[in-house]
Amino acid sequence: MNNKSGWYAKLIMVIVMIVLAVAGFYIGEHYGQSQKTNSKATSLNNYYSDVAEWQTDTSGGTFSIAYPLDFQVDDNYLATPSTDWRINSNGTQGIKYLTLTIPRVFEPQTNFDDATLTVGASNDGTAVAQCMVPDPTNPTAATSSSIIVNGIEFTVFHSSDAGAGNYYQTTSYRAVHNNQCFAIEYTLHSSQIMNYPASYNLKPFDEIQATSVLDNIVGTFRFLR
Repeated sequence: MNNKSGWYAKLIMVIVMIVLAVAGFYIGEHYGQSQKTNSKATSLNNYYSDVAEWQTDTSGGTFSIAYPLDFQVDDNYLATPSTDWRINSNGTQGIKYLTLTIPRVFEPQTNFDDATLTVGASNDGTAVAQCMVPDPTNPTAATSSSIIVNGIEFTVFHSSDAGAGNYYQTTSYRAVHNNQCFAIEYTLHSSQIMNYPASYNLKPFDEIQATSVLDNIVGTFRFLR
């Protein structure tokens, strides 16, 4: 009996050791993957806040602005004047110099659809006169403040719009420079989560994260002449 009991004890000990080894390996692997995921997320967050690592656009010598490399950009240095140089331009003509698009994958598994940032300017007399005036066609734009961006004072207007399950939040930075009205504007576009099947497991998008990177982009804007 003693020999048999001793044999069972050794067998149990071996089994326990194997179980502990497997458990340790699993925990170590899981922790390692978790650390890699956290490290990757931290790296991405650092990239979107480190403007020194971004692409810089000089827009033909009029101004410069920087943005993350994975955002889609459309430069229109020689574009024909049009009324879409800024939102609610009230029919005035101007140039839309740049359009930057933040894709949906920026905030995956959320109700974030996209975000668009534009830089436009107009030397139209009416546009310059109304540059710092809230848009009459959008009463919600009456909310405003001021901010200094690299030595230039901008008036900031905020507005919102909704329709067909879509929600739009727009921020417009405006300044008069060299007798032109400049408008740097971005719009966050999101959808009603309730419009998606529950199986999608979508979460509300991180508005602070999206707004932060857009404001960081605006913060790199500089006039070159």
